[in-house]
Amino acid sequence: MKKFIISLSDLLYKLFKELDIILLLILAILTFSGVISRYMFNNPLVWLYELTLVLFSWIIFGGVSIAFKRGENIRVDLFGDHRKKLKKVFAIFGNIFTIIFLLVIIKQGITIVSTTWSQQYNTIDISTAWFYIPFPLCALVSIIHLLSALFEGKNPLIHDEEKEGV
Repeated sequence: MKKFIISLSDLLYKLFKELDIILLLILAILTFSGVISRYMFNNPLVWLYELTLVLFSWIIFGGVSIAFKRGENIRVDLFGDHRKKLKKVFAIFGNIFTIIFLLVIIKQGITIVSTTWSQQYNTIDISTAWFYIPFPLCALVSIIHLLSALFEGKNPLIHDEEKEGV
């Protein structure tokens, strides 16, 4: 099971990394096209705003899962260089809290997606649920990355320089 989670985490990391790069490139091209269309041709692309919202959602939440894999999520250091054993205890509780929080995001995200599935954007012919799909999806991927790190003996809530001294 550990090997499966680690392999799945590696695969999802590569997939979301590539997806984020592609979506960011599309977003940049669309934004540039929107500026050209608006200011050079005086003809704004009315659908651009709603599409960029959807792209931003996917890019941001994909980036969150990438940060979990890299161990680059935000950490708050409460104890400085003191009490390393206490840091380990708080890191364990932090990981448990993080998983619970991500499970809540998954549950609430699925509820929001199912609620908004029948709603359409005004200018693009897609469901508004596409904006919300990355919430539960990337929360699930983040849990997989967190479990993978724990299975590999890494604790994402302890800085790298702290791991060497523990």
